[in-house]
Amino acid sequence: MAVGALSDDLLRLPGVEHAELDGDPATPAGIRVRVADGVDAAAVADEVRRVLAQHGLRPDLGDASDASPPGSDTHELVPGPPQDTPDDAPPDPIADVPVVVLMAGNGPISVGITEGIDTIVVTATGPAGHASVPASGPSAVAVDQAVTEAVAELAGTATRPRICSIDERELGGISVVTVVVEESGARLVGSAVVRSGRTYAVGRAVWAALSSR
Repeated sequence: MAVGALSDDLLRLPGVEHAELDGDPATPAGIRVRVADGVDAAAVADEVRRVLAQHGLRPDLGDASDASPPGSDTHELVPGPPQDTPDDAPPDPIADVPVVVLMAGNGPISVGITEGIDTIVVTATGPAGHASVPASGPSAVAVDQAVTEAVAELAGTATRPRICSIDERELGGISVVTVVVEESGARLVGSAVVRSGRTYAVGRAVWAALSSR
């Protein structure tokens, strides 16, 4: 299996919605991985170990048995006990990397668009309710901004965030949306895999960005 950029390889893992690397993207000082609703964080941790090993890194995230139950907002896998190293083991990794696995939490369950004669309304629905925001126009940019504001209302942000950029690309045969939003003066990044549709993926990516603070 070919090894690409670390962030791209992490985003290719099933269930991973967002991967944030601190510092050097090749040898980061820390990694935050966000997984989708219902995904087993322990299984993701095992895959993260494998990917980091391919990049010559050793994840500081311990045994899969340390995983918290589904539904937790934040889950950190702590270092496990040292293990014996066989004589034919590959060379030691070049660095230990602290890794935090974040559960998706109460993100949007659905994001929909209602079109009228001269209006477009975006509605984001979550476990605790829903939020509707009219788009300022029919363009994709206006609709994406309305998605962002609806998801932000669900998230309870202090201000209405502004989309700075949206990028959609294929990674290992999987379509991934990455957004950069500005909220309360901070620029935040989030990604999501396009599964059911682009609008919902944008909403999930915005939620991941707003939850990364």
